[in-house]
Amino acid sequence: MCKTVMKRLCPNCGAGLELAVKSYPMGSALLKERFHADVYCCPNCQKIELFASEQKDMVVCPVCGSSHPAHEKCVTCALNSAFDGSHTN
Repeated sequence: MCKTVMKRLCPNCGAGLELAVKSYPMGSALLKERFHADVYCCPNCQKIELFASEQKDMVVCPVCGSSHPAHEKCVTCALNSAFDGSHTN
């Protein structure tokens, strides 16, 4: 079965956009739930476009319950660890 991949086009020049950053966290690291966006860049005119990250890329931290990208450590737990003086690996 083929998976349909939507090609994102630059609204400025019409060229194909390239994924620059996957699941970039938007907002303060102090927020339990942050919005994550995929950042696309046009190779021709350098225009940047943001698109909501797919939920399948997100996981829920078993310790604090906040969601974060699967490829990142939990920021909430990291901040709690830093402020409490305890360190977990």
